[in-house]
Amino acid sequence: MNEAPPLFLDEKAFCQMCHALAWKNGGTVTELDTDTYPRNFYSAKLSVYDQSVFILQNIHYPYITFAQRDAASRFVLISPPDWLQLWDGPVWVLSPNELNQDWHGLCGEMSPEELEQIRYWNPQTVGEIVFNTWD
Repeated sequence: MNEAPPLFLDEKAFCQMCHALAWKNGGTVTELDTDTYPRNFYSAKLSVYDQSVFILQNIHYPYITFAQRDAASRFVLISPPDWLQLWDGPVWVLSPNELNQDWHGLCGEMSPEELEQIRYWNPQTVGEIVFNTWD
């Protein structure tokens, strides 16, 4: 079977979405990272007054989630903060509950190439697959 490589979602559209979301919430985009090597997601930091949140978007699928950074600068997945008003848009927000699930029940939905990468990198959760740093 010859599978087409996954599409890359437009980084310009991600930037526009982040700026629109920041504007809608009376804030600004204070960090923007669309360099995807060696990861499979874009990130942006939205700041409103003294509060901030990172938005992560997978580059192959229209999935986003929210995060904070820990002391080692790794992303820790969180629910959207109460102050953040979301929008109806072309992306799906994945919750920490969805992303912290064990991935083994989803094997039937993955390509052989994806399963090979998973066996090699040994992630424990869906979130470690959807927002990974091994690409």
